[in-house]
Amino acid sequence: MPMGAIQVKDVPEELHEALRRRAVEQGMTLADYVLDLIRRDLGVPSRREWFERLATREPVKLRPGEAAEMIRAERAEREAQIAAALGLEDVEVEEDADDAGRD
Repeated sequence: MPMGAIQVKDVPEELHEALRRRAVEQGMTLADYVLDLIRRDLGVPSRREWFERLATREPVKLRPGEAAEMIRAERAEREAQIAAALGLEDVEVEEDADDAGRD
């Protein structure tokens, strides 16, 4: 399959060196590393695409504090599952100080 080529000019030396270091850390050539960055970037929707998708969704209607309650309930369930897996069913799960009394 034919492949295109991209050449980037006027790359500041410090940026070029940082990219080169990252490529070495990953065991990649600079070209392969930059190609991987491009693939990852294109794998994420653009801001425009994200807003277009968001516009097609139904709005979520929650009463004040409901989201915080749902998060606390999920955290409590997760903590209970972890405690059960560790054999700590009798241990009381403490509420996060940051979440206490907030809505």
